[in-house]
Order: sequence, then C-alpha cells, then structure tokens
Amino acid sequence: MNEENSFFHYLPISDQDMQFGFYVTGGGRGTVPPNVNYPPGQHPGIYHFSWERGRELPEFQIQFISSGRGEFESAPSGRVSIEGGTLFLLFPGVWHRYRPKREIGWTERWLSIHGEFMHRLVEQGTISPDNAFAKLDAAEADSFLETFDRLLNRIHADPLRHTPTVCANAMELLTLSMEHLPTVQRPAASTYTGRTNPVDDPIVNRALDIIWTHSDRPLSVNQLVASLPTTRRTLERKMMASLGHTVLDEINHCRLLRAKRLLTETSLPIKSVAYLAGFSSQERFRRLMVAKEGCPPGEYRHRERSNEKPKRS
Repeated sequence: MNEENSFFHYLPISDQDMQFGFYVTGGGRGTVPPNVNYPPGQHPGIYHFSWERGRELPEFQIQFISSGRGEFESAPSGRVSIEGGTLFLLFPGVWHRYRPKREIGWTERWLSIHGEFMHRLVEQGTISPDNAFAKLDAAEADSFLETFDRLLNRIHADPLRHTPTVCANAMELLTLSMEHLPTVQRPAASTYTGRTNPVDDPIVNRALDIIWTHSDRPLSVNQLVASLPTTRRTLERKMMASLGHTVLDEINHCRLLRAKRLLTETSLPIKSVAYLAGFSSQERFRRLMVAKEGCPPGEYRHRERSNEKPKRS
C-alpha cells in the first residue's frame, strides 16, 4: 500500500462497549498501486485473507472504493465488478473475497462495526448480504467521503479509545450507507472497564497500539518492549499507573475479546479461534476462558448462542 495517508487501527473494545449494542472495532484507508500484492500482510489474522481462500469476518464492515477497479465475490452476490464510487457491506459469518485489478489498483476505506443493533437491522431487512452494493454518483461520493474521512481521521488521531464521538460518527456513516443501499423486507423474527479517559503517556499509547494491532501474532511482553524506547520495568510501571493492570493483562484482554467475537459470530473450530486470536496454544486459550468467563470455549459458544435474542441471521 501507498504509505501516504494510509493507515489502519483496531480499537480496544471492552465488554461494556459490547453491551451498548453498537461499537467500532477498527478502520483504515489506503491506496493500492498497480502491480502490488493484495491484501497487505500487516493486519491481524482474523482480518487477513487471500483470494484463493477468502475469509469470514466476526463483524460487519463498511467498505468504500473511491477510485480504481476490482472484483468482489460472495455466496449471496456471486462475482461482482467494482469500480470507483462503489459502496459495499460485509456481514459476519458470510464468506467473501475481493481484490483490485492488478494492473489498475484502487483506493479503499473501511470501517468495522458490530453489536446487537446491526443484527436487528439484518432481521428487519434494512441491510442484507443479498443487497450489499451501491454505486454512488460523483456528488454522493464526495459527501460520503467527507463523512468517512472525518471518522477515520478521528480514529487515527486517538486510536486507543472507543469514544462516544467515534460511535456517533460511525452511526452517521452507517445511516448514509443505508440511504444508498437497497433493502429487502423480511419477516421479523468479567467486567473490564473501557477506556473513557485519554492515556497521556506516549509510551503506553504506543504499546497499546502495538498490542491491539499485532497481538494476533506471537507477541510476548519482552518482544513488545523491544519495539519501544523503554525497559520492561518502566513499561510495567507506566501501564499500571495509566490503566491499573499489567502489560500481559492487556495482551490477554485483547486476545480474549477477539476470541469471544470469533466464538459467537463464526463456526470456526476452537483450535482456529485460538490461533487467529493470537494464543500460543489451544490449552492456553482454554485456561484463560475458564479463568475469565468461568467455562471453556465450547461451552461459552453454546451459552452465548443460546442466550441470543432475537435469533441472529
């Protein structure tokens, strides 16, 4: 990807955020030049994919291709051509793949969102994997880009807090998306406090950004410290002063929340969930689930799906 104005962030999400019913898990933008491999390889494993295998997400995504050309494929849509000004939505548990034309490239923006509110929109027919595309004209695209970039710039300026303002901006973007997308009517059918205050320490900020963007891969506390201009002892002290818990606690919290989303929103095997969330072993994942949730991963999946109301699509 072209580094100029290109970035992505994955936001720290707490159980409290999820209970609110609508939350943002990440966002980014970038330009893919011609003759460059796609997608870039820096994203966490639950988001990375290849054209050959495709992927299933544990959440919803708003995608907008502002320029260039490419293609998209999913079971509901079949293969669809994409050109500049194309808006499309991705849905949890729906296999898909997409890519720019290699000789052309494209410019993309994306926002990952989730929550019970999104599932209710699906149940009401307001959004659907069968009708997830819209081509915007020039005036519509300019207005949509202005809203999208305002939100992404806010995330980029403060990527370590899931703030009410980010939620409000994301809801505005979702509203604009729904105004452009067709609808299909269907019959209706541990507390971990979130970060509501800014973290002033730049070292802690950088550590959190690395944890929430790269902890799906092998990442020990020592490896994290090696990426920062500080010692382990100093980082632990700063983390405790800023957040009230250790560096390892933050890494485990990040991995556990990602794993819980994968358990709830996909049918991936437990072993795959553990790997994609960043755990070194399935047993390590199981022990942490028992310690934090009071049950092993399989039981948690069954419990959460049994408690869903109304039933999710």
